[in-house]
Amino acid sequence: MDNISYFLKLLPSYLQEIISSFGSNVLDNITEIRMRRNKPLVIYIKDKLCFISIDGKLVSNYSQTCVCINDEEFEAAADRLCNNSYHTNMNSMIDGFITTKSGCRVGISSTAVYKNNEIVSVKDISSINIRISHAILNCSRNLLNALYIDHTPSIIIAGTGGSGKTTLLRDMARLLSSGYNSQYKKTVIIDERNEIASNFDVGINTDVLIGFEKAKGIENATRTLSPDIIICDEIGNESELEAIKFGFSSGVKFIVSVHMGDVCQIETNKIVRGLIDSNEFDYIVLLKNYTDDFEIIDISEVNRENHRNDNDNSFFIFPWFNGG
Repeated sequence: MDNISYFLKLLPSYLQEIISSFGSNVLDNITEIRMRRNKPLVIYIKDKLCFISIDGKLVSNYSQTCVCINDEEFEAAADRLCNNSYHTNMNSMIDGFITTKSGCRVGISSTAVYKNNEIVSVKDISSINIRISHAILNCSRNLLNALYIDHTPSIIIAGTGGSGKTTLLRDMARLLSSGYNSQYKKTVIIDERNEIASNFDVGINTDVLIGFEKAKGIENATRTLSPDIIICDEIGNESELEAIKFGFSSGVKFIVSVHMGDVCQIETNKIVRGLIDSNEFDYIVLLKNYTDDFEIIDISEVNRENHRNDNDNSFFIFPWFNGG
C-alpha cells in the first residue's frame, strides 16, 4: 500500500486534492503530516516545515490565510484513523498511538483518564502526528562503500527524530541481503512496530519478525534463523542491550539505531554508552541532516583516546569519515 495515498484519505477531500496536486517531487518527500484541532495543518517535507495557503500553495511562514483543521474535520479524521472504534484502539491509545490498517503507527496527543492511580483510558484527542515511511533506493550506498567493502562491521546509526534512521536501515537491509559486493548476507529485521519493512522491498535474503518486542525478537532470530546481520530500530532499554550481547556471543553482527543529537551525547546517553561498552560495535554513524549527510565515528579511536584522558575527564571524537 502506498503510505502517502493511504494517509491523505484521512484528510478532508479538498486537502486531498490540494496535496495530490503538488506532484511526486513533494509527495515522495513528505515525512510528516501534523493535524491539530483548530490549528493550521503542518506538513514536513524532509525536515522542512510547510503550511498550506487557502489558495493551495505550500508556504514556509504562517499567516491567517493558512488552512486550519476545524473541529468537524479533526473528528472525522480521528474517526477514520480509529476505524470508527475508539474502544478497539484504547490500549494503544493509552500508549500514545493508533495502529493503522497499513501497519503504521500514528502518534496522538490526548487527555489521560485515571482510576486507582492508573491510566484506564484517554479522551479529547487534540493532535494527530502521521509519520510517512519512504523507501529511498540506494541512500545507504555511500555508507556501505565506506564501511562494508572489506568486512562486515557492527554499527550504530544515531540521529534525531526525522533524520532518516529508519529509511537508512531499510535500504541497508535491501542492499546487504541482495548481493552487495557480490555477497548475500542473511539479514533479519526485528520490526517491532512494522515500520522498517512494512510493504517495502527489504531484500531477497531478509527475514522479518513483526510485532515482537526487540529483545525477544533478537533472541528468536539468533536461535532459529542463523543470521549474519540483525537490524533493529530505536534501541532503548537494558533488556534490548542484553539481547544484543547474546546475539554477539553467537557471532551475529548488528546494525541498530538510537536517538542521539550530537557527538557529546556519546558519553551522556546511557543506551549509546551501553552499546559501546559491549566492545562489539565498530562505528557510530551520526546523521547530521538526512540519510546522505553523515559522519562516521570510529569507536576504537574514541575508546583509546578516552582511556588516555581518564585523568582529566576529557573527551575526544574521531571523525573517521564525512559522507554526503
